Parts: sequence; C-alpha cells; structure tokens
Amino acid sequence: MFKTFVLACSIASPTHCWEYTDTRGPYQTYEICQKRAYEMGNAIVEIEKGTVVPKRFKCQQLKGEQL
Repeated sequence: MFKTFVLACSIASPTHCWEYTDTRGPYQTYEICQKRAYEMGNAIVEIEKGTVVPKRFKCQQLKGEQL
C-alpha cells in the first residue's frame, strides 16, 4: 500500500513550499500512487491559479494497515 504526497512551491518565492497529502488513498501499487500524484499536481495548479507549481511527489510505502 502506498500513500501519496506532492511538494509544490510558490512561483514568486520558490523557497516557500507546501506538502499536499492525498485524502483518497492508500493505493495498492506504486503505479496507481504515481498516477494520483500527477492528478493532484494538475489540481494544485488549477486551484492555486498558477501561483504554485508542483515540484516533486512521493509514494510512501505503508507498513501493514498504517495510514
């Protein structure tokens, strides 16, 4: 199981970044988690009106039933 995280930073001030955590997962495979990260990245750009840009994502493997 994988949990999705996306790091997005301000365009105006690239050192100001935020970590977005997925509320839908966890996901069975890394590939599904990665697909969700890209969906989240697109949503972040749309919601933040282009002032914040996704920089990285992480699919963290969970141990057991951990969320």
